[in-house]
Formats: sequence, C-alpha cells, structure tokens
Amino acid sequence: MKMIYFKYPDFKNNWQDAFSSKKFKTQFVITIGVLLSLLTLLSYFFAFIESRAGDQLHDVVLSHLPTYNLSMMTFIVIYSAAIICLINLLPRPVQLLTALLAYFFILLLRIITIYFWPLEAPQDIIPLQDPFVETFFYGHTRITKDLFFSGHVATVCLLFLVNPYRPLKMFYALVVFLVAAFILLQHAHYTIDVLMAPLFAWGAYQLSKWCLVSV
Repeated sequence: MKMIYFKYPDFKNNWQDAFSSKKFKTQFVITIGVLLSLLTLLSYFFAFIESRAGDQLHDVVLSHLPTYNLSMMTFIVIYSAAIICLINLLPRPVQLLTALLAYFFILLLRIITIYFWPLEAPQDIIPLQDPFVETFFYGHTRITKDLFFSGHVATVCLLFLVNPYRPLKMFYALVVFLVAAFILLQHAHYTIDVLMAPLFAWGAYQLSKWCLVSV
C-alpha cells in the first residue's frame, strides 16, 4: 500500500520534484537554518547549566543498579542506528524533513526543561563520553547536568517514530531499550529522565508533523 505523508504532493521519492515545490523548499531551508542555529548555541547553554546548582534526586532504581562504563557500546548502538535511519530517509524528502524538524524540537524542549528544572548529576555517575558531541557542541567540556530529559533516549525514540518500514520497527525498539538500559547502568541519567524521553520524542514528532501541514 502506498504511504502518503501529510498533505504534501507525491514527490515520488525525488529531491528534484520536492524542491520544485516552493512550500517544501521554504520549510526545508528554514528547518536547516533553525537547527544549525540552535546547535551553535548549545555549548553556551551547557556551560551555563554546568555552572549552576541543582537538585539531587533520590533514585530508587539507580540505587539498586550496579555501575558500568558503557559509553562505547552506547554510542556504537546510537550512531549505527542513526546511520541506518539516515540511509533509509535520504531518498525520502518529506520524511527526512520531518525527522530534522522533530530533532530541532527535541533540542528546544530539552533546553526548556533543563533550564526550568536544574538537577545535579546522580552521585555514582560515570559521564557519557561522546567525542563527536563533546568536540562540536559541548565545547570540550564534560557535561553532566543536562539531565531532564535524556536526549540520547529521545533521539533513538525519534528514529523509531520516523522509520517508514515496519520490519525495522523491531530493530529500533531494541535500540531504544538498549540505550535506555546502558544509560541507567552507567548512572548517566535519573530514571525519570529516561522514562519521560519517549513522551517528549513523541510530542516533538507530532509537533513537527503539525508544522509541516499547517505552514
């Protein structure tokens, strides 16, 4: 059965046809612009939150979990899943635009929630070590207070939501479970950060679809 996304015309998985639509071209350029602008501001925001005091939560789940350094496994899973998703979405202009805009909303929602609910890192935290993110977005600073909600779990939930193939849904569901488990076992986030991430990812995805239909 043919899948029709939102109210866009059928671009037949063709970028040339997509950019022949003024509406699509405008939304694509705006989305790339606001996403890149927000990404450039992240290092300043994270430097700010790292310098302020926050609440220390008593997390019953973390208190019963051992602590392991699973950074390498976490990012192997995340980046592998992201590359597979990107390969699937590259020939599909509307779906890729939806994913990019939803990712922008995830970042924006994280900035809002982190700003209004400052938290101290869990006591037994082993900070996640992501050389790519730390180099380009964290300003070479180890960030531990970007807690509520988990951006890594929200991102892999978004991969699940935007994936157009049902057979791959099981794969992305497994990715979500593994990343959530790895992050909790590393005590890199509180349990509530992980549990609420799928809800924010779903909200960002729905908001992205609404914007692309209504603009």
